[in-house]
Amino acid sequence: MEHGLRVLVFAAVVVSALAVDCSTMPDGVYEAGCRSFARCTGAEVTIVDCDKGNVYNNATGSCDDPHNVPPPCGVFRDCSNKKDGKYADMDEHCRSYYTCFKGAFLGHNKCPANLVFNEDLQTCDWPESVKPPCGSKSP
Repeated sequence: MEHGLRVLVFAAVVVSALAVDCSTMPDGVYEAGCRSFARCTGAEVTIVDCDKGNVYNNATGSCDDPHNVPPPCGVFRDCSNKKDGKYADMDEHCRSYYTCFKGAFLGHNKCPANLVFNEDLQTCDWPESVKPPCGSKSP
């Protein structure tokens, strides 16, 4: 199953690379996640995957030790007693989520602007479509 997980992560990175069009963008970092990011240089996109144990640091625009990185990326979660799945980062007001798989913490992901994590659907969603405490949907 670990091999299947790597394929899934690789597929997500490829999709991310296809979504970044650097042809009209200034050089810089776009579509940053906690474990990888897209860098535009001279109208070309490069996907940078952080080494194991490192995360993306927005302040430096590069991978860094998690102890140097603010939440959510710099915070590790205990997944030892959690079911496989994605969980809202309550400390970040649900604007990000983390993934647990076989008791292991696999990292954080940020939701796009103005969205929060919907644990029922396992995806980022509009706040009015998500039940409290992450959103404002009536039960």
